Amino acid sequence: MKNEKDLEKYAVFLDASGTILQGSTSNAIGVQICPDAKEILAALKIRKINGFPIKTGIITNWGNRINGMLRALNIDNCFDVVISSDTVEKGKPDPSVFHHACLLVGIEKQNAIHIGDSLHDDALGAQEAGLHGFWIRRSNYLPEESKFLKYPIFNDLNQILKFIEESIIKN
Repeated sequence: MKNEKDLEKYAVFLDASGTILQGSTSNAIGVQICPDAKEILAALKIRKINGFPIKTGIITNWGNRINGMLRALNIDNCFDVVISSDTVEKGKPDPSVFHHACLLVGIEKQNAIHIGDSLHDDALGAQEAGLHGFWIRRSNYLPEESKFLKYPIFNDLNQILKFIEESIIKN
């Protein structure tokens, strides 16, 4: 009988700044968790979506300081890997960054999801690398390049999680 680790087929990667973290003046680290990030972080912490075991990670162009921020916010345990611009040769949107993340967690790129607030670096970068790329639009600005997205434009992480549950990681 296979154990649960053998069944891991999917990975969900998040960008940090602007996606799950936003600026804050109320704490010493200068960031706080975005209000709409709680549900997706809960799913990542238990490593399951729709009952399917998943691998998790952060892919960010921030440097290694992200590790301390995740620890200070007590969400570092939500992620199997943290890939920052200090740990890879190139940053997003270079495909090698996304491929490196998939390699680290042992998941095929076509079963990997990346969610971020940068249309170019996150959504289109992941999409061009062969992953499912999702854009969370944190402003009213709608760039012309958004027409190249394979998935709808989302304004809330809860909407993205629901879409993933209904369209990608499902029975």
